[in-house]
Amino acid sequence: MAKHMVMVVDDEVDVANSIANTIKDTDRYDVITAYSAKEALEHLKKNKVMMGLGGNRIGLILLDIKMPEMDGLQLLTKIRHDFGEDIGISMLTAWEDEEKWDRATSGFVVNYIKKPFKSEELITTLDDFFSGEEGQMVLKTFEKHISKREEFNQKD
Repeated sequence: MAKHMVMVVDDEVDVANSIANTIKDTDRYDVITAYSAKEALEHLKKNKVMMGLGGNRIGLILLDIKMPEMDGLQLLTKIRHDFGEDIGISMLTAWEDEEKWDRATSGFVVNYIKKPFKSEELITTLDDFFSGEEGQMVLKTFEKHISKREEFNQKD
């Protein structure tokens, strides 16, 4: 049986490779790495499931926000427009503010992991997602978004 595929998208090569290696070390998932939004879109096109069935071999994307040319939030919007909502997306970023939370959660992300990442949190995200917990993850992320919004409002 084929392993589930995860794509890591981060323009920082060392960070992307570290994330990919953490995932590969579990030997439970196939991993591809993209160092730009353009490269990520190429991987998504290459991994489309053929014969009109729809879908994509890539099941989950770990997506950085701050990237040149097209940032992760712009890429999230493009993926949702061009590939639908079947692909899970978890934001993986050092950037956290109200606007980014709003834009990420409106794109139905399954999680929002802060860098520097914790290996356990990263792998738990993958395990939960691929065990069918996607809906619950989106709901938890949205609930986390509501409490973050309150936190952001208190800072104002």
